[in-house]
This record gives sequence, structure tokens and C-alpha cells, in this order.
Amino acid sequence: MNHGISFLLNGQAWTAKDANGAKAVPISYKGTTYVPLRAVAEATGADIRYDAAKQQISITTGPIAETPGKGERVPFSENNVSHFKWSYYKSGITRNKEDLRFGETQYETAFVVSGVNSAGQGFAFKVKEGTKKIGVLVGLKTQKSDRIYSGTYTISDKEGQALATGKVENGTVVENVLVLPNNTTELYVKFTGPAGEDATGYVLWDESWLEN
Repeated sequence: MNHGISFLLNGQAWTAKDANGAKAVPISYKGTTYVPLRAVAEATGADIRYDAAKQQISITTGPIAETPGKGERVPFSENNVSHFKWSYYKSGITRNKEDLRFGETQYETAFVVSGVNSAGQGFAFKVKEGTKKIGVLVGLKTQKSDRIYSGTYTISDKEGQALATGKVENGTVVENVLVLPNNTTELYVKFTGPAGEDATGYVLWDESWLEN
């Protein structure tokens, strides 16, 4: 052990400690110095985990994915859902507050597709592996906010099996609860509206969730 080595963390003196709170001392051996990995990684903001069965250490330096326990629900976030391109549809993610106001409720983030009419438009997104059930909040809007009309939507898996279908009025949202087939991670949401209209379809993250 090399008790002569000290640490500076962001310019300040720092002492590495083990899981029991005791000082963890570096080891110098044949010209190489070994430091306590967990203590150093956690001090720099990384998440470190050890899988004894695989004899494997994992270090995560970015955002840590939310992993719900069995039957526990977690909201949609950048850690557990992601958009991907489906066909020619003009889709993506929006955080535009004006677009995401439905009645008296202000939402923050949504998957979105524009140009919804009788021909249909949609988007696709992925959920974390192991997800068994999801809650999906679907919305529909047009710039003609005083126009009374409705659209329809279908949420399908990769094989085209419809997991939910419904009707949504202009300027409103509808909640859906889906039980996913085994190993399903890709979901496809398609909207259809009246001919000649130019509506926008949404899946609102704020009240949507995943469950293992």
C-alpha cells in the first residue's frame, strides 16, 4: 500500500473511502499504481455496479437510466423512451409550450407528428427492454382551435398488431393502457383526421409511463 499518495478532487483535498467508510489506500506494484475504483468513480459523478454472476464491472458516466422495480411505474423520459424515423412522416420530439397546451393543462414534452389528415400520419418510438405495460397519453390539435372535429389513432407493435385504437377530439387528450407482447420495444402511432385538414398528433410524456 502507498500511504504517500494523496488525492485532489476539483482542486480540493479528498480522501477515498471504502463501503464501510474506512480510508481506501492506493497500491503501488511494479511501477503501476492502483486506486479504489468505486470511490474514485462515484466521486466524479459516475455510477458503478458489479455483477458477481458475470464477474463484470459497469461504469456509467452519463444519465442513469430509470429502471423500475417489478410493477413500479416511471414517467417517460430521455432515459427510457426514444423517437425514431418511420417512413416519410414529419415527426420528432417537441418542447414548444404553445403547442403543448391542451385546455388549461400545460404539458412539457411530447412525441409529435404534423400534417395529419385523411391519408394518415404517424411516428414511432422505442421503450426500454423488459417493459411489460405502458400508459400512453394521446392528443390531437389543429390551428383552427374553434373547429369541432375528431381524429382516430392506432398504436401498433413492429408486426403491425394493433395494441390500442381510439378517437380523440380536437384539442383534447386520451389515456391508453397497453400490455405489451413479450420482447416488444418498438411502437408505432398513426393518426387519421378529416380530409383537407392539417392537424398535429401527440404522445405526451408528462402523464405517460412504463412498467416492468
